[in-house]
Amino acid sequence: MRYENLPIYKSALDFCAYIETIVKGFEKYSKYSIGQDLREYSKQILFLIHRANRSEDKKDILNSLVEKCEETKMLLQLAKELKSFSSFKSFEHSTKLCIDVCKQAQAWFNYFEKKRAGVLK
Repeated sequence: MRYENLPIYKSALDFCAYIETIVKGFEKYSKYSIGQDLREYSKQILFLIHRANRSEDKKDILNSLVEKCEETKMLLQLAKELKSFSSFKSFEHSTKLCIDVCKQAQAWFNYFEKKRAGVLK
């Protein structure tokens, strides 16, 4: 299965594109500090999804994906505290997109763990 067909990839791509859009609206300092981190983390999530999909032993990659998602949520919260977002609505929407990806990443990790344990076939 190609990664482009995965629902998590589509959600992560939407998140990544949204982050690129809102960071443009950050003030100069935030754009080049926390905005750059958000852009980088959202792209790393996409790359981890691709790597996990291609890998036989997905455990470490999926664990990294879950961790990167959680770290991204923390960055979003920090950006909110620093008043980087132009509106609460943009923060809220980016957080919802991120949480959607996080939930899917955790579900994928849980499914893989059950499959490895022999609970699922």
